[in-house]
Amino acid sequence: MSYTDGGLQCMDIFIPLGIIILLVFIQIKLFRDMCKYLSAAYSEEWEKLSENAMGASKRSVTNANLSASLETGFFSTVTDVEVVRFLKARKLIMYIMGAMVLLQLVMAYLH
Repeated sequence: MSYTDGGLQCMDIFIPLGIIILLVFIQIKLFRDMCKYLSAAYSEEWEKLSENAMGASKRSVTNANLSASLETGFFSTVTDVEVVRFLKARKLIMYIMGAMVLLQLVMAYLH
């Protein structure tokens, strides 16, 4: 293996890593927007998600409960356009990140 074009190898590593980090920030932004939307549109169910019996911060409990609810709870059964759009975007982002990781593994194997 030659290190003569180390700059190119460095770019091969950091471009996909940068894209993955960008996608993580996009996913966090989408999740926060979804939290705001659901708290306004489904205030009664949102209050149930915010219940905290363990003394942890309300925000972390709500985030964990919302994630669980989107997978198997109340919000997984909602046919709201915004919820469906969020779930599709989240799935697409995860697929893209997985593809980037696989691409990096293939590139590492081929070099």
